[in-house]
Amino acid sequence: MEFLNIKKIKIRDIKRIFVNLGPGKFTSLRISLSIAKAMCLVNTAVLIGFKSHDLINKNYKNVIKIDKNKSLIKPLYSS
Repeated sequence: MEFLNIKKIKIRDIKRIFVNLGPGKFTSLRISLSIAKAMCLVNTAVLIGFKSHDLINKNYKNVIKIDKNKSLIKPLYSS
């Protein structure tokens, strides 16, 4: 919430939420997905999933270009 306060953004103003689907640790991905899904349900925002390897040179601006129809059913877990 502190980030939103600093940027003067209200939760209801968020229209899209991007969440990393992995690879990553099982618990971390499940928690991230749960929080993102809850925020989307409350806020009627669109949930967009991406995988780390979809990023080119770790440029997060590329996330916006990622297809909005990414599956949130199959996160990629690592050990």
